[in-house]
Amino acid sequence: MKKLWSILLLGALSMLFAEVFSGASTLWFIDGWGLLLTYPLYLAHAIFFLNVAFLWKKTSPRQLYFFGMLFGLYEALITKVLWFGYPNATGPTVGYFFGVAWGEFLTLVLFYHPIMSFIIPVFVYELLSGDVLPGHERFLQKNWRTYFLIILLVVMGASFQSNGSKYDVVRSVGSMGGSLLIVLVLHLLSKGKNLQSLVLGKKAFLGVLVYLLILYGTTTLVIFPERLPMQILSYLLIFLWYLVAVGLLWADRYTSMVTPLKSKFFSANELGIIAVFLVCMTFLCSFSSQITYGVLLVMFVSLMGAGIVLFFISLGSLGKQRITMRLS
Repeated sequence: MKKLWSILLLGALSMLFAEVFSGASTLWFIDGWGLLLTYPLYLAHAIFFLNVAFLWKKTSPRQLYFFGMLFGLYEALITKVLWFGYPNATGPTVGYFFGVAWGEFLTLVLFYHPIMSFIIPVFVYELLSGDVLPGHERFLQKNWRTYFLIILLVVMGASFQSNGSKYDVVRSVGSMGGSLLIVLVLHLLSKGKNLQSLVLGKKAFLGVLVYLLILYGTTTLVIFPERLPMQILSYLLIFLWYLVAVGLLWADRYTSMVTPLKSKFFSANELGIIAVFLVCMTFLCSFSSQITYGVLLVMFVSLMGAGIVLFFISLGSLGKQRITMRLS
């Protein structure tokens, strides 16, 4: 059962940072759509791509970023966001270009899903489990950079969730607090977990793959079918980005697997304190809609730029590595 609870924990972390922090899902744990579609979607993507990363021995933060790009491309076929814009919008944020909503693409594929849906959930799982993959250490150490990023993350999550809950304090605090409580329960149930707890057997891996294929096939035709593009170029460009992400993973070097956790990293108790701070911030943001909305707008626009910067930093890092390997 430890393996099952561990896998469910990773899915809950992905759901928390992706959907709850964005305000896209509120009280998802008592909603049929959230329990039957959204949570399984994040769980399946996170565990599938992490197992492929283990299998290919490509688990550095940069490599997980490229896997996260593949994760984020579900926003094309499943939600149609990369072609039409966000569900409640009348069109793309910054318009179309060759049939793709590039504003949403920059935000979701190059930043939000790689970081919030995949990398941060893996990082938090590592801290909770006591296993840290090589190359992840510097992102988990307690220093001014990580504290600054945590504060930024808390403000973003509290602001977006409050806005998504329409500043209903019961709904926003309930969504954030309830999601954190689920994470806590799964953490306690999976006592003794490690990274190996997330490794699927052949049958389980095949089962997840089949589920994803069925999910993509069904939702493509059922969710907003009227938003499917009419021009072939829109599909080709998304397919091209699948090839780009896979190509970057192919070009990247292999990494070793596990390194033990050191005391300088955040402990589970310290993560608990951050969680309480997050709930308190969500509570406060629910009573300050004007300030929160201003923060939300700034962050929303910033995420597009962050996607571009992060992608080119990853490319530059990979290019430097390839040059070093050729010269050595």
